[in-house]
Amino acid sequence: MDFLGGYDKLVTYIMIGFATLYVAIEVLLNLNEAEEDTSNVILLKAAQRKLFFIPFALGAILGHLFLGTEDPNYSMSNSMYPVLILFGTALLSIGIAYLLRLDKKIPIWILSILLGLGLLYGHLFWSMNYLEVL
Repeated sequence: MDFLGGYDKLVTYIMIGFATLYVAIEVLLNLNEAEEDTSNVILLKAAQRKLFFIPFALGAILGHLFLGTEDPNYSMSNSMYPVLILFGTALLSIGIAYLLRLDKKIPIWILSILLGLGLLYGHLFWSMNYLEVL
């Protein structure tokens, strides 16, 4: 299905470029002398402090890309609504964290629940698979 015309190859090449850049940065971070500066540690520390939307967003992206329902009743994913909801959730969580002046670390079990909720969101409401059924 070539719905983007010639842009699908461009998007693919851009995503390959981002993935290659990420791997290169991760290798550099692993080879330097600084302790605990890899991307996974940095993301965990950020999520435990004030950016607790990170696990939800990562789960939503994983659910969107690798899971996904084939049920057309969840056809909201054919629009910008799922992305806007995800962006709004991120802004809301940042606002909550700063308004409540959260100073202590958020426990891993809460971050795990947020990751699971993100997977569910990506699976149901941001699915790419239901388009194959239509």
